[in-house]
Amino acid sequence: MPLISIRKIISNNKFIKIEGNNGKIMKKKLQDIVKKAIELGATEAKIIDTDAIVFDSRSFLKCRFGCDRWGKYWTCPPNLDISPEKFQEAFSQYTKALIIQTPDPRKGQDIAIKVEKEAMFSHQFMHAFAMILCVWCKECSHPEPCRFPLMARPSMDAYGIDIGKTVEPLGLKVEFDKKGELLPCWYSMVLLD
Repeated sequence: MPLISIRKIISNNKFIKIEGNNGKIMKKKLQDIVKKAIELGATEAKIIDTDAIVFDSRSFLKCRFGCDRWGKYWTCPPNLDISPEKFQEAFSQYTKALIIQTPDPRKGQDIAIKVEKEAMFSHQFMHAFAMILCVWCKECSHPEPCRFPLMARPSMDAYGIDIGKTVEPLGLKVEFDKKGELLPCWYSMVLLD
């Protein structure tokens, strides 16, 4: 049975579990993934334990009734082929996540997809999966087939993740101006197994 140890791996005093004798290897892989996100242009990139990701069904309600993308994009409900229950089943198998902050959603999508591939091919996180509001196309091709299916990913809130409450313990914020417009600070996430 492997020993379980706690290792400090990010500078904001957040701790995550690293299991077994491979803790140093895992720590290095995670540090490399954070470094890659920053090199690609992320303003912040932090590893968290997936137990710290906050789900709130009200996020889904805001997605449905507070967003004009509902039903118009392949990566938004109700057009997602994976039910919230199937997503939860898959999510439960992930142990770590990289939270990425960028000044705009297009940059965030580009970084998240590149980090997902880096995690898979260079660090053996074979089921790495990015979640980001898809903005690759100025206008989605829906209902015609997606023009860039290799870039398309679902948003976090489409599956009920409360982005604000998830990033707050990391010292990050979701902020709005006086008109209710989102300030230029976008979040994406890469799930790591």
